[in-house]
Amino acid sequence: MSILPQDVFNAAYAKSKKNQPGRIANEAVELLGECNRMVRLFFMYGVRVNPFYYMDTDDVTFSSGWARPSEAESIYWIEFTSGGAEVITVPLNDKEAETGKPAVYRQGQVFQGAGNTLDPTNEELTFFFSKRSTDSSDKDSDPIDELFPDSFKELLVLEIALYLAIKDGREGDVAGLVAQRDRWLLMYLAHLEHETMNVVSRWGPPQPFNTSSMIALGTMLQGGTTVEG
Repeated sequence: MSILPQDVFNAAYAKSKKNQPGRIANEAVELLGECNRMVRLFFMYGVRVNPFYYMDTDDVTFSSGWARPSEAESIYWIEFTSGGAEVITVPLNDKEAETGKPAVYRQGQVFQGAGNTLDPTNEELTFFFSKRSTDSSDKDSDPIDELFPDSFKELLVLEIALYLAIKDGREGDVAGLVAQRDRWLLMYLAHLEHETMNVVSRWGPPQPFNTSSMIALGTMLQGGTTVEG
């Protein structure tokens, strides 16, 4: 089942008798933009907790380098499209960091061969990445990104409800909504952590999952949160 933004808005209005559909915030622009932003943020949680969950791939042909896939939020792996050999990424200031493996370095939004014997020159490369969510363009007919699990629709509902309460100056409603949202957020994070348990690897667990960051994603949630992520 797909999730339409308007369904999210309607469920958010039901959280308070004081919500006035279409009057506190414009649905087609303001609330749709907020809904898209929140879906993108919850995809970011996927990057930090489980980079495989929202993973996608793109085969990139050489054109003065290999352009970063436009949907990539976080690139996890690069390989030769033909043969599948790994291509690592090295720093611009240390192109010989690992001469025993094919390597590229970043130059803006383009990857360049590092220039060593094994490094790619003009071959097609496949990028594996945690994707950025695809925005909905219409609240009534264009569902949110289908990769977002339907079972966590309530996260979006509560975020929109919080947006309305904060904008309407109803601070008394905010604490209760934050508590509800945080319970759903914890369940979402738990789901990301344990969604596939039977992975076997010759090199141990398929880590690293990202566990720390300079940016606390929770600061971007409506009303703030004490849940770390």
